[in-house]
Amino acid sequence: MSSLNSKRRRSVLPALASLICWCGSLGALVFSALGISAFVAPDFWFTDNMSFFLRQFLAAGLLGCAAAALGLLLPHRFARTYRLMFGLALVAFAGLTALTAIRTLENTVETRIPSGNGLTLKVISINVERLFLGDRRLTRFLEREKPDIIVLQEVMWWLQERRWERFELPVGSTGENGFPEFLSVGSAESLVVYSRFPVLQTTSKIVRGDLHEGASVIYEADREILEATLDMGDRQLNLVSVHPDSPRDNTRWQNKRRYFAEVDKSIRDLRYKNTGPLLVIGDWNSAPWSTRFQKTLAENNLGTAYPGGWPRTTRFFFDHRLRWILGAPVDQFAVSDDIKVRSVSTGPHVGSDHLPLIIEIELPAKN
Repeated sequence: MSSLNSKRRRSVLPALASLICWCGSLGALVFSALGISAFVAPDFWFTDNMSFFLRQFLAAGLLGCAAAALGLLLPHRFARTYRLMFGLALVAFAGLTALTAIRTLENTVETRIPSGNGLTLKVISINVERLFLGDRRLTRFLEREKPDIIVLQEVMWWLQERRWERFELPVGSTGENGFPEFLSVGSAESLVVYSRFPVLQTTSKIVRGDLHEGASVIYEADREILEATLDMGDRQLNLVSVHPDSPRDNTRWQNKRRYFAEVDKSIRDLRYKNTGPLLVIGDWNSAPWSTRFQKTLAENNLGTAYPGGWPRTTRFFFDHRLRWILGAPVDQFAVSDDIKVRSVSTGPHVGSDHLPLIIEIELPAKN
């Protein structure tokens, strides 16, 4: 009996190994196909949203192809079919890798050492997700970084004011706790800009959105675009703060596309009125591999860059420690070609479910 059980175990193990290799090959093919769909069918809600998960698809595809390659050393009942599926998985994975690499480099500028002739600025963008701006995790971070400009999203300014008043603190904390002294709040009180430089002019545009089914009272379908012109003495900086809807269903995806169209219009209008340097920054609710995001960059002659040359997670789910698995790079920036990008990085966990995006840029020297 013992000998019979041993033989059964020996016969089960190759079959189990073969099944694992089949699953690896099939998984690599499926995940690679999902990733490729974001490139070939970007005008559909489901496939466009696959761009958020390209890093996860690439990791799954690599593991699947590795398992499938080991399977070539094992006997299979349908060996020819297995080799065919492995070949298709390998081609699909290679295609996804190439498309992702090309899209990552598309409209990307190199980081440069400052020339010394221009004005270097540190800009921090954070979706605070209604985090109190007086929270010590946040203020300690800002005090350490000493930013020249802070761009915030999902602030709920009216609620922030109540919290400051409740704790008998200066409303806005301008000039304190790492916040620069000049402040501009959007009309919807969701987007906020702090600046070390005076704000010459601000324009807040509301982009109307449709309510999705089951929308809570907290959800706001209408989103704003906040434009600000900053006075730096001998030059100006045009700043556009953005935060479109999160495309979690088709209705909200359509809201986001309408918002992007208005962002394009704002950029064109600013360029018509003022030829100065332009910075567009915020929570774009788009991965850098999104065709629509790259369209905004290309059509407006804007460039971007990523930490270490590769997009990193800025929005995570459930737990900061799982950000590489359950997260996506959605906080981006774009600059006109007269701005040099010195560095790009992400900050630590400050209490929001978004990490700070930190950029250092150099404005052109005065004429």
